[in-house]
Amino acid sequence: MKHTIVGLFAGIGGIERGMARGGHDTLLLCENDPAAVSVLKHRFPDISLHGDVRLLKRIPADTTMVAAGFPCQDLSQAGRTAGIDGARSGLIGEVIRLIERQNTPWILLENVPFMLQLAGGNAMNVIAMAFESLGYKWAYRTVDARAFGLPQRRRRIYFVAS
Repeated sequence: MKHTIVGLFAGIGGIERGMARGGHDTLLLCENDPAAVSVLKHRFPDISLHGDVRLLKRIPADTTMVAAGFPCQDLSQAGRTAGIDGARSGLIGEVIRLIERQNTPWILLENVPFMLQLAGGNAMNVIAMAFESLGYKWAYRTVDARAFGLPQRRRRIYFVAS
């Protein structure tokens, strides 16, 4: 199945670039960091770019996957540890708002593994319950970049819902 992707909190487009290498198309990217936006404009010159997820009204109707590496500052062991209700990591609510308006077949979320420990894993509970309430089934895995031949340990949680 070939996906048409919307990348929210796209950063420099790592997820979207990987998906493109797998034959998938990106329709829209959303990122507000000026340095990351500069990289996105270079890597994805023909893709529509939106600056603030809070101002995005809806995702394109033909989207089959929403990918979102939502902010980790409130969920990271090295960060503020404010949790899923923190000002930054709480922006996951914008992903849920957009999915409520335009249900998409697939969701791919990425974040730090400490979210499973912080406040007893409350972040994962909040996210899972939100997607379950929208009719999605989900699974998550912790993946380390070393498993793909990269010379660094970079563990991340990948949450997939359909």
